[in-house]
Amino acid sequence: MLPVALPMGFARNGTLYENRQRWVDGTLVRWKDGALQPVGGWQLVHTASGSEVQVTGKPRASLAWRKNDATIWLAVGTTGTPSRLYAYSNGVLTDITPAGLTNGAADGQLFSGSGGWGEGGWGDVPWGGFASGGFFVDADTWSLDNFGEVLVACLTADGKLYSSTPTAQAVVITNAPVNCRAVVVTPERFLMALGAGGDPRLVQWASQETLTTWTPTATNSAGDFPLSTNGRLVAGRATARETLLWTDADLWAATYIGGQLIYAFVQRGDNCGLLAPNGIAVVDQAAFWMGDGNFFVYDGAVRPLPCAVSDYVFGNFNRTQRAKVVAFANSAFHEVWWFYPSATQSGTENDRYVAYNYRGDFWMTGTLGRAAGVSAGVFADPQLWDANGRLYTHETGDDRGGEIPFVESGPLELGDGEQVVRIQKLIPDLRTLGQVEATFFASFQPMGTEETFGPYQLAQETDVRLNARQVRLKLAERVDVGIFADGAFAADGSALAGPVAGVPFRIGRFKLGIIPGGRR
Repeated sequence: MLPVALPMGFARNGTLYENRQRWVDGTLVRWKDGALQPVGGWQLVHTASGSEVQVTGKPRASLAWRKNDATIWLAVGTTGTPSRLYAYSNGVLTDITPAGLTNGAADGQLFSGSGGWGEGGWGDVPWGGFASGGFFVDADTWSLDNFGEVLVACLTADGKLYSSTPTAQAVVITNAPVNCRAVVVTPERFLMALGAGGDPRLVQWASQETLTTWTPTATNSAGDFPLSTNGRLVAGRATARETLLWTDADLWAATYIGGQLIYAFVQRGDNCGLLAPNGIAVVDQAAFWMGDGNFFVYDGAVRPLPCAVSDYVFGNFNRTQRAKVVAFANSAFHEVWWFYPSATQSGTENDRYVAYNYRGDFWMTGTLGRAAGVSAGVFADPQLWDANGRLYTHETGDDRGGEIPFVESGPLELGDGEQVVRIQKLIPDLRTLGQVEATFFASFQPMGTEETFGPYQLAQETDVRLNARQVRLKLAERVDVGIFADGAFAADGSALAGPVAGVPFRIGRFKLGIIPGGRR
């Protein structure tokens, strides 16, 4: 009896044979307490009248917060023509788009020819770098934060700072700088504008506890500071100790010191720039973000995160649409998720995810498209928007919209694979029999043609008959035990009709009954 006790997470760097004795592929699965299980399902959110919550345009940022009356709110900013700003609460979706808003580009573009720093207007030349033989102009994004119960917002194409109560239409914040890149509210209740006035390095802030006092005087605490960086400011996030400011080249921290200077600005890390303005998640007093070809964490010091799936993620990544990457923390499972656009899809929106379990230090990948969202906290469960503007509550129930959770291993072998193995039986370790099926892929050489056996509907002792030097195992949720979904949508936005897998399986340690053979 040979136990199948593979390490948690996926390993997808290098060749398939390099990742023997590991899980190498799968979707919509996670490990909890050492056991394999599917991620939670999701459900469409409906308004009080029963219609789906759906916004116009492509969601590019979302924010959840509470007002002083304890009501919970969810804001979302969209791009495209037209671009919109919405607020949702208690079954009511309200369009609070400010008058005169400049529409943001829904898609990034790759232009041939030359371009350089400072050429053209703001946004005409990329903040993220150049492509071979041309340059990128990124998709526009929103930056959202709350100043107490007041929503503050900025769209990169527009550059103005807006505020809303949020029951009323958003309005331009009086005296605030223009041509800004992003906005962030510090723990000390300063409103900061990043890239203020079109200066890609300038941080400017209003006087403490105010939105409209931006001119420094001897009697207020307004100010500004140009960072000594070769990057452009991209985003900011407040933490318990400091306010973190990302450029496309490095990370800075704004630490409150009071006095005449108000803030001290210190570079926390170099060569760790942010790839997308909303590709950051802050959880458990640490910040996680996606860079250009790497992942990083800051928990007092910047460190690159060794990633066992980086070849898979960045080897099939649509760099033209990189600004669409969005992150959210799934703290109930100690995970950070990034949704990103692959290079091989027919569209341009996020269609895949990569997730990192920061307690177990392992990675997961899968296929699922989400354009923006917020972590659980203000809302009981994560709230995520798809590219068509529909809102879903995640980690609820077992309806996963027609997607089938599965996991697939790399080659399993005895010793160094010199022996032929006859597999006779499979002994499953499941919480409930009948919810999972198994398929084997057998070969005699690491790059040999694989023969498929199965799928097998698992019994307490499942008969299997195959010979191989290397065998790979796939475990998948059985489709025919699923439920019918009403109003489910596929990753490309098309409506689903038919059985949808939805069972809360749990997989422990399988065993294979084998007879070791010779070397031939």
